[in-house]
Amino acid sequence: MIRKLQERRAAIKARLEALNAATDATATTEARSFTEVESTEFDAGLAEIRQIDARIAELQAAEVREAAASAHHVAITTPEERATASVTVTHEPNPVYRKGDASTSFFKDTAALMLNRNDIAGTIGEARARLVASQETRAGDLTTVAGAGGQFAPPLWLVDEFVPLARPARVTADLFVSRELPRGVASVNLPKVSGGAAVAVQALQNTAVQDTAMTTSSVSAGITTIAGKQIVSLQLLQQSGIPFDEVILSDLALAYAGQLDVQAISGTGASGQLRGLLNGAGVGTTTFTSAAPAVTSATAANSFYNKLIAAINAVYVGRYLPPTAIVMHPQRWNWVLEGLDSQTRPLIVPNGPAFNGVGTDNGPTAQGATGTLLGLPVFVDPNVPTTNNTNQDIVFVLRKEDCYLWESPLQSTSFDATYADQASILFRVLGYSALITDRFGPSVNAITGTGLLTPAL
Repeated sequence: MIRKLQERRAAIKARLEALNAATDATATTEARSFTEVESTEFDAGLAEIRQIDARIAELQAAEVREAAASAHHVAITTPEERATASVTVTHEPNPVYRKGDASTSFFKDTAALMLNRNDIAGTIGEARARLVASQETRAGDLTTVAGAGGQFAPPLWLVDEFVPLARPARVTADLFVSRELPRGVASVNLPKVSGGAAVAVQALQNTAVQDTAMTTSSVSAGITTIAGKQIVSLQLLQQSGIPFDEVILSDLALAYAGQLDVQAISGTGASGQLRGLLNGAGVGTTTFTSAAPAVTSATAANSFYNKLIAAINAVYVGRYLPPTAIVMHPQRWNWVLEGLDSQTRPLIVPNGPAFNGVGTDNGPTAQGATGTLLGLPVFVDPNVPTTNNTNQDIVFVLRKEDCYLWESPLQSTSFDATYADQASILFRVLGYSALITDRFGPSVNAITGTGLLTPAL
């Protein structure tokens, strides 16, 4: 095959040289150049020569590998011997470049490829083949290993494409009615009618009608401060290859968003915390107790679907308005997606109708709106606790329009005072917020219990 390729190459080369010679012979009299047809033929010939050279190099490299393989002998007779066998090298193939052999030169071959890449008169194919055949690492060769040449091949740091820390967003907090927190206040207070007036049927004309006075109270929330800081050396800021202050402040901002969301769900209302969904006054609960929980089940106690209906009903009868959202951890939604009917058909089919579906799925969603159950939009939030009673998560059914969040703009600042003597800068993010999730206690219902043990997905 190599011989045939070399013959073909020689024929093409001769034709191209003839074209060149014809042009040179008339150059002094006609200043003749290639015609369009000759130019096309010449370019095609060059391209084919390059292809032939590459193929010859591949074949010659394969011959070298076969020769090397034939020089190794492995005697293995049983599976046990194959498992522990070692290869014995009987002799090494002749090196391509040998000391004292003037017929071959590594440097000449390298120069042929670098300087005469398009020179049809050269022996580029042979040079390439010798270089390929010689590319085996021997003891003592220089490599990228430290101490053996590696210091001259430094690693590349793409600092402008750094990998930020993955953090959950503020899914639940963003569901609430948002208000800007006014300056100059220490708390937010909402007057509330706790006991209403009454009416009654007038038994007789000209008799007194029902007279029941309303009673009032208030719902209040203190101002919570969520903040974080980072002290950074001036050297790092000034010598970094990118604006490192942006890296710090963006990460602090993401941390702030995640912490605000945690507070919106689980804040206790004590020790400066917000009062989240779990701890609002009058918030309802639905207990899901089951040793064999399922998305749907003929046994009502084992059916998550039935408990959702119970929680929705609790909002209906307590608030007299429907809930507008279901919030759960992503692992709980994926457990729901695993649900099958008695014919092993999925109860929820992504991006399409199901035969006997209990909801819909919007497609893969790590956090945010993901689908529907019982006609209500489902939101998955990684900040929903999964350690309730050690290993249980919680599902919330709520009327999100009844939950109010007041929030100040996030302040991102830096300070060098008091740190100048150590050449440091302090970066800080800080925000104020107030939250009322219990304007109407029954607007929120939390499903809890052993039926929500961490699912095995």
